[in-house]
Amino acid sequence: MENVKKGLSIPPRDRKEWRDLVMNEIDYEFKNFVLQLKNTEYRRKIKKNEIDIETAIDELYTLCQKYSKAVQGDFKIIFKSW
Repeated sequence: MENVKKGLSIPPRDRKEWRDLVMNEIDYEFKNFVLQLKNTEYRRKIKKNEIDIETAIDELYTLCQKYSKAVQGDFKIIFKSW
């Protein structure tokens, strides 16, 4: 909630781009190394049926909420606006 007050919100969870990110339909490398590693991990786990798409989206979304300041630049490119 504190990040929203500072203008550091992230796009809503229901945006199509979240699914596209974990399904590799958006070929984008996060500038934040940890987020890039996690997203690559989600893609791999989805391929191996170790995790379902919705769980991967939830985990990525939660991680991005936690580090909202670090993802602002990436999200302006991926999501354009929200």
